[in-house]
Amino acid sequence: MFIAIPVGMNYRTERLPLVTFSLIGLNTLVWLVSTICFFSTKGESDLWILHHLWLIPSQSFLWTYLTSMFVHAGFFHLLGNMIFLFLFGSCVEDLIGRLPFLSFYLAGGLVAEFAYIAMSPAHFLSAIPMGGASGAISACMGMYLLLRADADIEFKYFLWFIVIKAGEFEIPAWVAITFWFLKDLLWAVLGMFSEHTGGGVAFGAHVGGFLGGLALIGIYKWMNRTRKVESGQSRLIIDPAAVLAGREVQPSSVAATCETPTIFLHYRARQTGPFTLSQVQAMLHDGTIGREAFYWSEGMSQWESVVDLSDRPIE
Repeated sequence: MFIAIPVGMNYRTERLPLVTFSLIGLNTLVWLVSTICFFSTKGESDLWILHHLWLIPSQSFLWTYLTSMFVHAGFFHLLGNMIFLFLFGSCVEDLIGRLPFLSFYLAGGLVAEFAYIAMSPAHFLSAIPMGGASGAISACMGMYLLLRADADIEFKYFLWFIVIKAGEFEIPAWVAITFWFLKDLLWAVLGMFSEHTGGGVAFGAHVGGFLGGLALIGIYKWMNRTRKVESGQSRLIIDPAAVLAGREVQPSSVAATCETPTIFLHYRARQTGPFTLSQVQAMLHDGTIGREAFYWSEGMSQWESVVDLSDRPIE
């Protein structure tokens, strides 16, 4: 048997992921309270929780569209979801900010639930309960893919067949996430033509959440770009497409702020520049360059992380 578990990203966050930690804490608290109630009532509380906190489309309790994102069927269901929430949620929160992340997380969860209902044979007449954070977490994965497709995801693997072997490996984010999505899409389509839904896993919710996350980040990036154009902050000397292609570029004109381009970047094994500080900050904000890039300027003894420039005031 072969098991691979994601354990990290090649990404260093700038801020403490308070929203992600709060979501993990809330999910864990709900599970702990549910477990305590289960043992104290000899299992009688499970029926109440199922009908009042899980999403059952035929009952149409509006609050369950929110509460169902925080209930889980067991410890391993909770553990698996929280691992993925920590890995992807903390990165997305750092990249787009705490309030946008919370809003997109909840919106992605709602999209996932409606996608699950749409792909269920009985739709809103379905009496099959749905619960768990996986739909919203799938939205996080969609957001992460659009923000950092070129990143790597680190895995730990365990293989046992006569002998036990363990190790680690890295896979590009776009490869791993695309595989997860296509796998869930396949099971969701099969579930539409079957009385069963994949052993209790709401694959339709995973698909809907993932596509919802892609759409939300697409809109977010488009709105940011539009605001920059209107405010005149997006007048870059370089062509971002050239940086993404890894080609060396040179400035063609001087920016509106009259900054002197003195910053060189090292990204994807290529050196580019010189750029101004406002250009580097704009590229970081747009995701044109990743936060794993390095920069150098005259007077520096070595290359430093480009993250150090993200909040530096422009003189």
